[in-house]
This record gives sequence, C-alpha cells and structure tokens, in this order.
Amino acid sequence: VEQGALARNARLEAIAGRHNATPAQIALAWVMHQEGVIAIPKASSEEHVRQNVAALDIKLAPQDIADLDRAFPPPARKRGLEMI
Repeated sequence: VEQGALARNARLEAIAGRHNATPAQIALAWVMHQEGVIAIPKASSEEHVRQNVAALDIKLAPQDIADLDRAFPPPARKRGLEMI
C-alpha cells in the first residue's frame, strides 16, 4: 500500500464512518480478517495502542471486505515489506 494511501482512501473512510472507527482501525481489522496474513501494527502513543486493540472488535460486513479487496488488491509480483 502506498505510504499514506490508507488515510486518503474515500472507500476506507466511508467504511470507517459506518463503523464509528478510524480508517487505520478498519485497515487493521481487514488485514486481520485475511487468511495467511499477519498484522504488526505500529503505535506511537497509548491512545494508538487502544485504537489498535479496539480494531479486534470490528466486525466487517462481507460488502466491506469486498470493497476493501477491490480498493487494495494484492500485488501482482513479490515486493518488499512496507511500513505504513
């Protein structure tokens, strides 16, 4: 994912609004939903840690997941890890 693209993605923001969550929380919930993928979230404050933990309770609807899959497709070739 392009650095900062999550914070500016309209689809992600819309899903976050429906769940009363931040775009980062929705992105984390979506990544944790995917099989064979591990999330290693960054936290620069106690509040950010709390937000990351709260992402565990977000239940994404099938349509949310489909929208996120379309917005952020997997890479077509191997790529190095990115920190966002």
